[in-house]
Amino acid sequence: MKKASILMLITAIILVFAAGTKAQGPADVGWVFPLTGPYGAYAEEMKRGVEMAVEEYNAKGGILGGPIKVLIRDSELKADVALRRMKEYVDSGVPIVGGNLSGGISMIINQWANKNKILYMSTCHNNIGQGEADRGRYGFTSGIRSYMTGNALAEYAFDKLGKKWMVIAADYRWGHDEVAAFVVKSQEAGGKFLEAIYTPIGTRDFSSYVPKILALKPDFVVLAVFGSDLVAAVKQFNELGLTKRTKLVLPKTAVPIMKECGAAYDESIYGAVTWYWKLYEKYPNAKPFYQKYVAKYGGVPDADADSGYVGAWTLFKAMETVGSKTDTEKIIDTLETMTWNLNHGTEKYRACDHVREQTVVILQGMGDKAKNWDLATVVAEVGPDKTLQSCENDLKDIPYGPVLKNLPGK
Repeated sequence: MKKASILMLITAIILVFAAGTKAQGPADVGWVFPLTGPYGAYAEEMKRGVEMAVEEYNAKGGILGGPIKVLIRDSELKADVALRRMKEYVDSGVPIVGGNLSGGISMIINQWANKNKILYMSTCHNNIGQGEADRGRYGFTSGIRSYMTGNALAEYAFDKLGKKWMVIAADYRWGHDEVAAFVVKSQEAGGKFLEAIYTPIGTRDFSSYVPKILALKPDFVVLAVFGSDLVAAVKQFNELGLTKRTKLVLPKTAVPIMKECGAAYDESIYGAVTWYWKLYEKYPNAKPFYQKYVAKYGGVPDADADSGYVGAWTLFKAMETVGSKTDTEKIIDTLETMTWNLNHGTEKYRACDHVREQTVVILQGMGDKAKNWDLATVVAEVGPDKTLQSCENDLKDIPYGPVLKNLPGK
């Protein structure tokens, strides 16, 4: 009887140890970003933001007396690769996953995460929580709801730049969301829609669209493309003199894009970002983030660096609050109720759909007046109260869902 009791105790200890080891896994969070391909430079920004949050927490002792460990792998901007990386993380014992720089890929990961009860922190523009199929307990985004940037920029454009417009959009979910946002705002503002053109990721020749744009004479052209595609479009339109005749409106721009375009990114260009480095002058808590980034990397942080940083930082803060790196249910409960004050002032994840409630910043290019990293002028900052639909509307996917099902030009 005594030997049996000892044997049972030893067995129990072994099982507890084994379970703890499996739960801990090789890392606390496994991140995936498209580090190669047309979005590579912006994925690197997100990666840097995550690493800055890790360094910040580990500098003060980590969590639960041990350092935070993360793994970061390349998704190649491919849905099947991204999903395979996520599954590999989870199969190896990683309890939480994050990342991506594609709204469409994020949606796939979100649906998988909710089905398998895996906490997922997306870091890009996406539609997590928009519509019944994409709302769930396990998906969060430190990026932004895709239509929010389009909404803010469209309202500015129809008020300041004119009423006649056309759009060139990337032919996938993010580009479609931006088209929908402009269509809805156009209807509200009495805009006159002219034409929609859809292009695949990797398009480098936009010059063929210039004759049509000149013939239609829009007040502004919405360029809902990103990365190397957007750089190519801005440079070609500038070289061909188009920007002297119309404005270019970019639902997502970035510091690397402005820098690469150089003088071509002039005063005729208006772009939306979720954060711009000069905001540290407005939000004091952003100054350490800005200073540490400059000291470490030489340049200035971009909006994607902010998304990576905030996504990681809030996960770590929730772990610290809960007192566990692996109890995802309690970590989710904490993420749903916590607030923080980092680079935008006070923010939170909306409890109903886990979208980060953040502002949209609208920038105007400076062209040959730009100096060093001072590349754009902040012309507006729009709060989430003016861009984010109610929980009820988002669950029903209105007013944007009906437009997405009948996109103009599709």
